[in-house]
Amino acid sequence: MEHDGTLVVEILEGIFGNPHAHYDNRFQISFDCPVCSYDLKGLDKGDGKGNLEINYSQHVYKCWSCGETHGTHGHLGRLIEKYGTKKDKEFYELIRPDEFKPKEDKKFEKLKLPQGYTKFKDGNPIHIPFREAYNYLKKRGITDEIIERYDIGYTLEGDFQFRIIVPSYDIKGDLNYFVARSWVNEKYKYKNPTAPKELLIFNESRINWGKDIWLVEGVFDGFFVPNSIPLLGKFVSDLLWETLYDKAQARIIICLDGDAWEDAKKIYAKLSGGRLYGKIDIVKLPLDKDLGDLKGVIPENCFVKLERI
Repeated sequence: MEHDGTLVVEILEGIFGNPHAHYDNRFQISFDCPVCSYDLKGLDKGDGKGNLEINYSQHVYKCWSCGETHGTHGHLGRLIEKYGTKKDKEFYELIRPDEFKPKEDKKFEKLKLPQGYTKFKDGNPIHIPFREAYNYLKKRGITDEIIERYDIGYTLEGDFQFRIIVPSYDIKGDLNYFVARSWVNEKYKYKNPTAPKELLIFNESRINWGKDIWLVEGVFDGFFVPNSIPLLGKFVSDLLWETLYDKAQARIIICLDGDAWEDAKKIYAKLSGGRLYGKIDIVKLPLDKDLGDLKGVIPENCFVKLERI
C-alpha cells in the first residue's frame, strides 16, 4: 500500500489541481488558496501565488494571505470537509491517523493557583518547610532573581502540599497553567492541574516573538535560557506550531534533554518548513544532561546542523 502521505497528496491534487510547490522531503505542498484566490478575487484558475500551504505529515494547513482575516487555517480534515467531494471525505477518514481525528471538546473550570500558594518573598525564612523548599531550588541552580522573575512559590496545604509552584500566564496575563514539583521524597515528583496543555503556551505573556526562542522540555529547563517556551513534554502542539509560524521573527532553538534526541528531531521536522525553513536550530545535549545540569552554558559542539530528516 502507498504511504498515507502519498494518498493525502492525491486527495489534495484532486480537489485543488496541480500544486504550486511540493517539498516531499518536508511533507509540504502548496496550492492557490480557494478562499482568497477564488472566492475573494473571483478568479477561475487561481492567482498563481500558492498561498495555501499544507503539511500533510502534521495534517495542518494555512493560507499566508487570508489565514488570519478569513480563518483559512487549521486541521486538514476541515479543509477537505469544506472543499472535497463525499468520496474525498470518506477516503481521508480511512487514512487519517487517530491522533489527527477530532476530539470531543472538554470543559475545564477556570484555573486558580493552588490552596496556600505563597511567593518565596512573602514566606517565613526561618520556617523549616520554607528553608527546605528554598534550598531545593538553590541546589538546582535557581537564583533569587529567577525566583522573583517567575513568581515561583510553594504551598504547605491542600492537594499540592509540599510542592514548588511555578505559574504560567497567557497573553492577557491570566493564569493558564502551573507546575507543582515536590521537594520531598514523593512517589510522583510532579502533580499538575487538570488543564488542556495542548491548548496553551506556557508563559506566553513573557515571550518576545522578535527574538530567538528556545523550545525546552520542562519548566525548570526554561529558567536557564532566555525567551524560552517549556513544552511540558517532548512534542509541539498544533497551537504552538501555528503560533510560532505566525509570530516567530528570529531563530527557534530546539533543546530537549540529552535522552530525547529522537523527539527533538521530530520537532525539527515539524517546524522546518514554509517561512520557518532555515530558521530552526537544534541542540544535542550529552545523553545524561539537561539544561539545568549545564546551567544554560551549552558547548558549541552541541549545536547540530541537520539538512534533512
